[in-house]
Amino acid sequence: MIEHTFQMLPSVGKKKELAIWESGIRTWDDFLSADTVGSMKPALKESGDSLIAQASELLDQGDTYTLSDIVPKSEHWRMYRHFRNDSAYLDIETDGLSRDSLVTVVTVHRKDATYTLTHGIDLTPESLSEALEGVKMLVTFNGSCFDVPVLRNSFPTVDFDMPQFDLRFASRKVGYRGGLKPLEISMGIVRDEEIEGVDGAEAVALWKQWERNGDRDSLDILVEYNRADTMNLVPIADRIFDRMVTEHAHYVW
Repeated sequence: MIEHTFQMLPSVGKKKELAIWESGIRTWDDFLSADTVGSMKPALKESGDSLIAQASELLDQGDTYTLSDIVPKSEHWRMYRHFRNDSAYLDIETDGLSRDSLVTVVTVHRKDATYTLTHGIDLTPESLSEALEGVKMLVTFNGSCFDVPVLRNSFPTVDFDMPQFDLRFASRKVGYRGGLKPLEISMGIVRDEEIEGVDGAEAVALWKQWERNGDRDSLDILVEYNRADTMNLVPIADRIFDRMVTEHAHYVW
């Protein structure tokens, strides 16, 4: 899907992108091979060729960091299928709701490994950087508004500049409403009985039980809850992406 967007071009938004598609130019290769594109002036076509050639080269190189600077944030979701195997699914727990809250647990799930890091045990800038090494894209639920800003505040030396597929906003584009748990229920995703009723408020309480009383059972439940939040992002991301592709398909194909 990433090779179908033209919104990196100057003054091209959704309406002009649609006009480009309707003119028969549906991919970056189509654009580059065409002598003219609709009513686009020759100078704009020439500058567009340069930008699209750059974007195509970055895509081939797997340089999502620079590519995300060219493509508008609203269209970063289009990179997901291309870089799915190099994506990291991430979720955090904290002791509050502010950006300076203590990060208590972080899970980073990748194709070949899952890292769950806990404050005071193994959560450090070094361990978090290692978990994210080589990641091309980040998948979260509300991560752009909460998880990543909180992590940046707590771990300023860790790189979080990769593009992000935030499922909170992507799910709304295809008709879903509510938080992560209602979304899971609507998709038939079932949690283990031990954590089925745990929510964000209880996650804070579980941490306090561990911090104040050394209650290992509370910590284990918190860790399992956080891991479920993270692992369940995988099927959700796949389904949301497919829905978004379907909604765009009648324009592109």
